[in-house]
Amino acid sequence: MFLFAAAPGCDRSPSPSVTVVDPPAAGTGVNTVLAGIQRLDQFYGMGWSPEGELIGISGASLAGAPLEFRNLAGDKIRDTGIKGATGLQMAPDGKNAWVYHRYEGTADFYNLESGRITRTGPQSRELSGAWVDDKSYLAVLAEQKSRLVRFGIDGEMTPVEHENVESGIVKAVFKAGRLYVLSGERELTVTETGGGGARAWTRSGVSDFALSPDGRQIALVSGTEPDQSVLVLADAVRGGSEKTAARGRLLGQLSWSPDGSRVAFSVFSPDQGMTGLYVMNADSGRMIPVSYKPNLKSVIDWSPAGTSFMVSEVLSGDITDNMFTTIYQLK
Repeated sequence: MFLFAAAPGCDRSPSPSVTVVDPPAAGTGVNTVLAGIQRLDQFYGMGWSPEGELIGISGASLAGAPLEFRNLAGDKIRDTGIKGATGLQMAPDGKNAWVYHRYEGTADFYNLESGRITRTGPQSRELSGAWVDDKSYLAVLAEQKSRLVRFGIDGEMTPVEHENVESGIVKAVFKAGRLYVLSGERELTVTETGGGGARAWTRSGVSDFALSPDGRQIALVSGTEPDQSVLVLADAVRGGSEKTAARGRLLGQLSWSPDGSRVAFSVFSPDQGMTGLYVMNADSGRMIPVSYKPNLKSVIDWSPAGTSFMVSEVLSGDITDNMFTTIYQLK
């Protein structure tokens, strides 16, 4: 059981209620133990600051609410000046965030140190791209035929050369000199960014993927038969060397810990007795359940220290929506 005290000097109004929930099981894996679960009601967390603060919005709805910083006790620390955010991704160094506005179809850069907001225009898709480095973000433009561009934190846009994808780009990541593009036809194509953009490898039947922080491993979800998917770990550089880690009817929300030692994911497969959120040791393949609720539509976001991660949800109600964030603490 955890007891959280209010931090001095924090704005406590309004403050989401904090609930500490008992873990579903005391399971253990290699170097992984579920220590506790904390729930913040009326708060939708989207990311972490380098200091471990939560970045998100408070209230009952995502629409129009200001993006703000809060500590783990739920106390408001400060506002960002950004309204209407529905998602964000932090830069590797934690100094900037890519902030998306679903209802407006726009995105901003937000500098955590200066508070500067840089607009990128109304063409950016949601979180189907990724940070290239500390100062630029790879985005998928919402056009008839998907196009990749690289936005600098100053707002400057540079086109990215890539193969034509008739079915549209579902997800794109640039890592360690390679461009990973997932098409609407579930084809994952990996090309070298130097030397003419030659193909490195391809993989069919992929519905989602996530690269390890060092770019050496890739976790991917592949459909093997109707209503059956597998989670696979493979060599991200050359492809192949695949190891099946889990099976389920639905698998998704793959998320590597910052040090690359663990992978969190969501699975729904009641007929096989594996449904909920799991954390897997990337080396041994051993895993523990941290929740029996699959949360297949909710992003899993690790803290900078890799000791916890959060999952945020919005449940629609007849009068108002119910937003809450669940933080899973590991040791």
